[in-house]
Amino acid sequence: MEIKTDAKSAAVETFIRQVCKEKMNVEVPDRVDPSHPIEQAFELDSISMFELIVNLEEEYGIRIADAEVEQVGNMNLVELASYLERRQASG
Repeated sequence: MEIKTDAKSAAVETFIRQVCKEKMNVEVPDRVDPSHPIEQAFELDSISMFELIVNLEEEYGIRIADAEVEQVGNMNLVELASYLERRQASG
């Protein structure tokens, strides 16, 4: 199944790439499959995933519960962009 990305998911991908490179010193593949879970697509281990969550919280002004961390890691880029948008809207 092919996933079509939009501007929001592209912005999330750019942000994740930036965080991986500048804050976590993690190399990411040149091309990620937007249908894959972000944890797999960006080849993140559990510590890197936790650091990404902290950065997403800061960037998007939201709080992601510890119980949701695994769920977020299993989202693809489009799902994550929608999730972040919903969380921002709900305050």
